[in-house]
Amino acid sequence: MALKWKKTDLKTLAEKKVEMANSTCEALIYAGIDVELTSGTKHFSLSLEDQQNINSKFQEVTLGATECQYKEDGGDMAIYPAEDIVTIYAAARMFIDRQLAYCSYLKKWIKRETDKNVLAGIAYGDDLPEDLDAGMDAVLASSTAQLEKIVAAVNDGAFVDKIASLEAQMTDTQMGLCEVYELALGGAL
Repeated sequence: MALKWKKTDLKTLAEKKVEMANSTCEALIYAGIDVELTSGTKHFSLSLEDQQNINSKFQEVTLGATECQYKEDGGDMAIYPAEDIVTIYAAARMFIDRQLAYCSYLKKWIKRETDKNVLAGIAYGDDLPEDLDAGMDAVLASSTAQLEKIVAAVNDGAFVDKIASLEAQMTDTQMGLCEVYELALGGAL
């Protein structure tokens, strides 16, 4: 039995362009970034596993670590000061957020474009139409503002102070529960 093909079975130009946007965005993110650290410029890949590792190291710093072990691409494991871990995290977040936002707005353009010649010419990295560029700028401004707040809180030690406060509250709560338990046992016996 022969396969029967219909024109509707083939991917549309827009669908191909969306796939191009997704695959290019992913490849750019995974290729990583160069980051200027206290020891010089280092390159860090940003595969999903790398992103998890960077997030984990950043979490260690938020919990009070003053240094963390990590490795640049092709390098040996090294000890990075907390300041460098925060820098790596912030640079990675901004790069990833920028790529994801651009890709999202590029796909929006692809999906709404009705001129097939314009659609055929759209490539990753092209300037977005004004309205989409403004939308992307708003998203990135919000992302930047939130990241700046997070970095400021880490640099101020706010997370460490908050954790210490929560630990004290937990100890007080545990002691209170022990007293209630002792009273309950004393009254039940």
